[in-house]
Amino acid sequence: MNIFKKASLLVAMTTAITTMSFAALASNQDAIDAFEAKTKPIAQDAKVLSDKQLVLMQEFNQLMESGGAATIFTSGKVQELQTLGEQTLVQAKLFVKEYEQFLAQLPETSTCYTPENVTEYNRLINEVETKNQSLSELNNTVAPGDEMAATMAVLNLQMHAGQVSSLVQMFQLVKICYITEAMGYTKQDVERMQAEEDDEQ
Repeated sequence: MNIFKKASLLVAMTTAITTMSFAALASNQDAIDAFEAKTKPIAQDAKVLSDKQLVLMQEFNQLMESGGAATIFTSGKVQELQTLGEQTLVQAKLFVKEYEQFLAQLPETSTCYTPENVTEYNRLINEVETKNQSLSELNNTVAPGDEMAATMAVLNLQMHAGQVSSLVQMFQLVKICYITEAMGYTKQDVERMQAEEDDEQ
């Protein structure tokens, strides 16, 4: 099941919940607590990097408004974006490593047991890493004074920044299953509800 589709389903389910205590999580609480403790600093570091990237993209916009897109490629900002991407990738890989260990502690009936997510996350990491490495060559594709080429290159940078941000978002997506764990659902329950929702569409 696609993780983003599953996320949509689980978020919709929360509308029926008025109060909830994560202390009520049953047999998998210890694994969840350990996972949370190990990944909290990773998520915090990634959030700091994400905030820095947001500021950097605002600086991109300011440079475009004041001097045109081409000025970005002589400002050193592309290198800053690449560095932030590298640092975010480090955190993403650490997170996936902890996530794999978390999954290994869960029964296959748990709604948090989604090993297919690891494949998806690693695919995303590899994709972002390849693009991030190519940023160092981007300056060579923009000739001085070629504002059209520079604008297109900036659009590619903005798309890349969005992908880097998605790495940080995955840290929160995996936690959606805590809700179904607290409600006592099994993985089969969630899959059945998803199938019923698909039939209604």
